[in-house]
Amino acid sequence: MTYAPLTPKRALGRGRIVMTKRGLAAILATQDTRLVLCPIYEAPALTHRADIPLSWRDELNLGLKYPAVIRAVPFIKQCQYVTPHSGQLSALTLAQLVIRTQRELQTSAQESAHLPLFSGRRTNIPTSFHTFHA
Repeated sequence: MTYAPLTPKRALGRGRIVMTKRGLAAILATQDTRLVLCPIYEAPALTHRADIPLSWRDELNLGLKYPAVIRAVPFIKQCQYVTPHSGQLSALTLAQLVIRTQRELQTSAQESAHLPLFSGRRTNIPTSFHTFHA
């Protein structure tokens, strides 16, 4: 897969869908050349607590042919490693994603605080992504 350079016409913003090496993702926040992304998956039989089901309108706008969920577990990626997709999340889904991501980060931080030191899971998980500009 080739990655096209971003131009002002193809600027990335909050709620925009992009393609990464691992599949589709939604942009949650941006800062300079970095993006905070949440992955989009085909809806599993058993859902995770951080899964947000996409409405049929969002699925139609994204051109998906299967029921999909956005997992509110953010990761950071450089802008140069993503390709803009033609879709955008609805305002309602984006609001749900922001709320669920905050809750998931707080829950993960609480769980990590109670893990033993030898568990291998890092304990300095940030509880907010507000350092990134919306």
